[in-house]
Amino acid sequence: MRGLPVTGGYRYAPQLIDGLPTFEDPETPFMNNDVFIRVDLMTERVEAIKGGPGGILYSNGLGAVVNYITRTGKQEFEGGYKIELSDYGLVRNEAFVSGPINKNLTFALGGFYRISNGMRDVGFTADNGGQIRGNLVYKSDDESTVIETHALILRDKTAFYQNIPFTIPAISQRGTPENPTIIDQDNIQSVGINFRDGALTSPGLRYFELLDQNGRKSVDIADGINPEFDISTIKFSKELDSGWKFGAGLRYTTGVSGFNAIFVDPAVERERFLSQRANNEINNPAFVAAQNCDLDDVRLTGYFSGINQSNCGANLPASTLAQFVQQFANYDRVQANYLDTGKEVTDAQYLNLPVPFITTVEADSFSGDFRIQKSLNLAGKHDLTLGGYVSNYNYDMNFQAALLVSDVSENARLIDLIAVDANGQQVGPSLTDRGVLVPSLFGQNSDAAFRGYALYALDHWELFDNRLKIDMGVRWQKLDVDVVTQPLELRRNLTPSDVEPGSTEDTLADNLVNLPGDPRFQEKSYDAFGWSIGGNYSFTNNFAIYGLVSDSFRLPSPEDVVFRGSATNQTSPSGSVELNQVERILQIEGGTRYFSREFDAALAVFYNDFSARDRASAYRDFTDPSCAVPSGVSDLADCPIVDQVFNEGVSNIGVEFEAGLRPTFLEGFELKGSFVYQKPEFKGTSRTDVRAIVDSLGTITGYEFTEVNSDGRRPQRLSEILVNVRPSFDFKPTTGLPLTIYGQMLYFSDRFASASDIDVTVFPSYTEFDIGALVNFTEGLTGQVHVNNLTNAVSLTEGGTIGIDNRTTDGTRNFGVGRPLFGRIIRASLTYRF
Repeated sequence: MRGLPVTGGYRYAPQLIDGLPTFEDPETPFMNNDVFIRVDLMTERVEAIKGGPGGILYSNGLGAVVNYITRTGKQEFEGGYKIELSDYGLVRNEAFVSGPINKNLTFALGGFYRISNGMRDVGFTADNGGQIRGNLVYKSDDESTVIETHALILRDKTAFYQNIPFTIPAISQRGTPENPTIIDQDNIQSVGINFRDGALTSPGLRYFELLDQNGRKSVDIADGINPEFDISTIKFSKELDSGWKFGAGLRYTTGVSGFNAIFVDPAVERERFLSQRANNEINNPAFVAAQNCDLDDVRLTGYFSGINQSNCGANLPASTLAQFVQQFANYDRVQANYLDTGKEVTDAQYLNLPVPFITTVEADSFSGDFRIQKSLNLAGKHDLTLGGYVSNYNYDMNFQAALLVSDVSENARLIDLIAVDANGQQVGPSLTDRGVLVPSLFGQNSDAAFRGYALYALDHWELFDNRLKIDMGVRWQKLDVDVVTQPLELRRNLTPSDVEPGSTEDTLADNLVNLPGDPRFQEKSYDAFGWSIGGNYSFTNNFAIYGLVSDSFRLPSPEDVVFRGSATNQTSPSGSVELNQVERILQIEGGTRYFSREFDAALAVFYNDFSARDRASAYRDFTDPSCAVPSGVSDLADCPIVDQVFNEGVSNIGVEFEAGLRPTFLEGFELKGSFVYQKPEFKGTSRTDVRAIVDSLGTITGYEFTEVNSDGRRPQRLSEILVNVRPSFDFKPTTGLPLTIYGQMLYFSDRFASASDIDVTVFPSYTEFDIGALVNFTEGLTGQVHVNNLTNAVSLTEGGTIGIDNRTTDGTRNFGVGRPLFGRIIRASLTYRF
């Protein structure tokens, strides 16, 4: 949505079904609005409101509101069936049937079921599931009373696709705001995975085990995004003879959603990777233990010999890490073995540390919307709406991330790491546990309850013979938040009691497992008041000007309070960090519209200002004496946490031009398109961060403080220029053929990988072409063929920053990760309606 400081999210653009949210807040961790929305033959149409009244009538609708209208029954029987196939193994079936039960009561029932291998080849069934929904509608004889009941059962599973590793020619310096690293699309090379249809996710990475407070937890990454929800709705409207109209809508949603996905870091050459693991997981921690005379440390007892009470600490006869390893190590190197065969990895050029996100969300949501409407004449015609809104929703999340070890290929496999001597015999504990390096890296458990209340009023006023139309509205909203969070920060050694620490039966993976810490509480209320006024004046029947000004708000989302709120922050010397999380939004827009049989156009100029709201972040103070070591590198996890609060706001100014052309000399041809130019900029984002210092082999040699400042910078993933061109040609008016062909060209200008001023990286512009055709074989039988990414272009839509230290051994290329477009995809469908 142009003008908004987000891409791919729903923070300011809720998705509704029949005017009510499926879950109250559209921005919810691991459960955004798109988890609930599935379009099928039971979807009659889709409506959208951009700004203005949308932010008055609906919660969080200040950017846009998209409303999916469900098909209901009529007094004639109707039905339909659709089958869709694709070149990636998709088989999707849709159906519906509707009609009368009696003269006042109708029904509709339908849904879909689909199965596919996925738009990227993951080696197993990627998508499997569907939904069924139905409704009953009662209308009185005079249709003044309408009662609707709806039920929807969603049981679906879809794969989550993430970044893919790549390399670019070596960079000579870190990217800065003044001189960013600019990626050239022509110089990108894949690293073991095809950009068009490949994925690191594979059967070899499908199953693994993590550790949590309850013990071992089995994971099947094929569970993907897995919503299982039941949604019930009742709607009522009554129109009195006096013209007053009363309406109410109630919805209750309950269920569970899973999010199992693997995120990918840049690849590392095998020998370099193993050297990093030896230094970071074994050598440096053992060196620090020897300096502290921690003689029971398993890294010291498992991989080194000759260290005792008489030669540790100040008496240690090794002043550098290299001297320490040379004198006392009893292992030769770290070896990588495939988990499934146990054989040493010799054929993989690159290794990786995939990061699985494993999440289960239990949620329920109740929402109720109540409206009174009346039309009256007073200096013109007024359509008044007065409303009240209530919501009650709960969100319980269990989120855990981990670190795996794998090769980098389209059939990636889990890898175990062990230390071996010169004869290839294992020495000391394994570094991994069945392919898992860190079974609980970070995460959080949360139990959140929200109560919302709102009052709103909207007046649609028409005067001067309906030439001038004005929408004026106000909304007040309150949100009560009661949240308990437990970040996974309690470090525990979960080595089984029957395993001897430091032996070859032991593993380092279970030595430091992050478990839920002490609960943190946040009980708080937020409220805000907003208003909007917009007008449209028609000079003629086909030419008008319009303007809009709104001062609206965004109350905290579950994302804000669960991950960024006071309850999630560490306790500082002055107490818990308190944040101002109510966001104020000023929107100003004006433009012109013209339409005729042959041509229509619209020009808009817009300005948005999203106020700087508080954000909390924390860093580890590696200079604190509590974690200082005489030599070597401190374990950052042992250093105290420093809280900080910074502000983050965004302003944006831009212009949008939309047009449509339908020339009379070429009947059936239509050309539509839009062009957007915008200048979004951050403000108030300065904060401190900690960055690891690494040597030429990628080994951590220390840490440094960095000041991160994004002021004046464009938010990540946002393009300045957006172009959308959509030509179509209907052959029937000129040839009688019931055939329509169409196409689309999408252009996105360059985008920043992140908003920070460290390792500033710019991904190049890209263009995507789609084409398709529609054929009406008979009045009820329609066929369609659609081709995405017609040119099979390799384009990175987003990605991570390029670090100067992460490069190939020969120094000629740097590693990165990015999310490419899907390669060319062909879909075909056949729809029959009666």
